[in-house]
Amino acid sequence: MAFNRDDYVKIKESYDLRRRKAAETADIRKTEICAIIPQMKEICDKLEATGPRIFAAVREGKDGLNEKLAAIRAENEALIEKESALLTSNGYPADWLDIKYECPLCRDEGNIDGRMCSCMRQKLIKAGYESSGISHLCEKMNFDTFSLSYYTGDDRKNMETVYKKVKDYADNFNGEGSGSVLLFGGTGLGKTHLAVAVAKRVVERGFYTVYVTSGTLFNNFRDERFRREGDAESKTAKYSECELLVIDDLGTELPGRDVVAFLYNLMNTRINSGRSTVISTNLSTRDMLERYDDRIVSRIYGEFLAFRFSGKDVRMQKLKEN
Repeated sequence: MAFNRDDYVKIKESYDLRRRKAAETADIRKTEICAIIPQMKEICDKLEATGPRIFAAVREGKDGLNEKLAAIRAENEALIEKESALLTSNGYPADWLDIKYECPLCRDEGNIDGRMCSCMRQKLIKAGYESSGISHLCEKMNFDTFSLSYYTGDDRKNMETVYKKVKDYADNFNGEGSGSVLLFGGTGLGKTHLAVAVAKRVVERGFYTVYVTSGTLFNNFRDERFRREGDAESKTAKYSECELLVIDDLGTELPGRDVVAFLYNLMNTRINSGRSTVISTNLSTRDMLERYDDRIVSRIYGEFLAFRFSGKDVRMQKLKEN
């Protein structure tokens, strides 16, 4: 499991900044209170000396250590009670001098005993929606919003199976070795919807995911050919590096001999490294053979789980309803 590394670094830095700001704010409050309540400075100084006193007691050896630590603890608790009483008697909350963390569970570290805190995980998931390219799609296109009511008869039975198997694939995605999926069939049958739903679920499971339309994918590869050394960071590296790549609407890109080369190299790289890909397309097997190299079609149908979408155009049905 590996969230997008850039997302992780940015969020971890934001946690470090939050902790520093929280500590600085607490220091400012303490300075102000000590100026208003003279007795408070002595209490704060003694509390701050707790750590050095414990360290000194440990260095003196094991003899009588437990008694020394118990005495320090008792004195510390008495000082905290006195501090709280002074604060409340002067109209302040008893915890006014405590550092106020946004997440009291992890104290804004993002981790609890070496395990990721739920607050950081949620931030990484939200960032993952953005960096994967599905943030504007996944609210409407997810497994919960996919309706089978638009399919009837044998098409309904087929799509129930497709939905279940595609959802199982996303729910059990586990990174390298999870396999790849081809979603094919006519226009408006829900391929993009389920492709985005897979991307959303895999992001939530903590894996580096990229969603891209076929046109954008190949435009980026074409732009890359003219990228000079020292130019901005590559736009295409992520397509090889991500744990799940979702290519939507394969076949809608501008055709060209370069497309065949780009697609073959990308598929070859991802298959050989065990990385997973989801492709949606309106193209039939014959169309794909005519448009792409036989080697590409062979690798896709040989390596991918293929699911055929059937039925009547769902988008047209929804338009008629409205």
